[in-house]
Amino acid sequence: MAYLDELLSRGERVVYVGRQHTFVLVSNIVAETFLIVMLIAAGIASQGAFGNRFIQGIPVGQVVFVVCGIISVMILISAFLDYLRWNNEEYVVTDQRVIQLRGIFSKSATDSSLEKITDLELRQSWLGRIFNFGDIQILTASDLGVSTMRKIAQPIDFKRAMLEAKNHQSRGYGYMDPQAVSAYMQPPPAYRGPQTDVEQTLQKLADLRDQGLLSQDEFEAKRRDLLRRI
Repeated sequence: MAYLDELLSRGERVVYVGRQHTFVLVSNIVAETFLIVMLIAAGIASQGAFGNRFIQGIPVGQVVFVVCGIISVMILISAFLDYLRWNNEEYVVTDQRVIQLRGIFSKSATDSSLEKITDLELRQSWLGRIFNFGDIQILTASDLGVSTMRKIAQPIDFKRAMLEAKNHQSRGYGYMDPQAVSAYMQPPPAYRGPQTDVEQTLQKLADLRDQGLLSQDEFEAKRRDLLRRI
């Protein structure tokens, strides 16, 4: 999460973190393991098939076996890189945007502002329904238009978190529990204390406005109402 923390702006909060389903990683590793087994079998078979043949004094069977071994090591390295890519690819929903993080050493971060997201499309195949993964397509008002997250785990939960964050953001609350928001929205009590209490209350309202829990219009209304009670 260290790299993600560097991308977040002041006051921005992470709502949901998703990643590709383990089905993607397992299917790649199974395919690569199958290739390694086939190569090892081919190398062993070559020992018997070409054991008595030589090219410029070099046994053909041994050369084929070594070549198969080298290719198997390369595939094994590729499988490890697949794991690193899977482990470092994240789909993050914050109270302001959706961020897609990719890359092992060189990082790529693509984000879509919640206010610019116009539509969401969820696609799940029958296999995705069984193992709970799917593709989510984000449609935005920008020129690029479409952003797709493929084979994401628990896509319904991810979509729900994104829609809830967009709803809170459009209402000016940021991401906060609705009961806590309603408590903050209660009118302040009648003022009967010293002047310092007024300043503290105004500062608290200003902090709520800066955090996105109050809009500017709501802040002004609360401030005027408080000053009338002095």
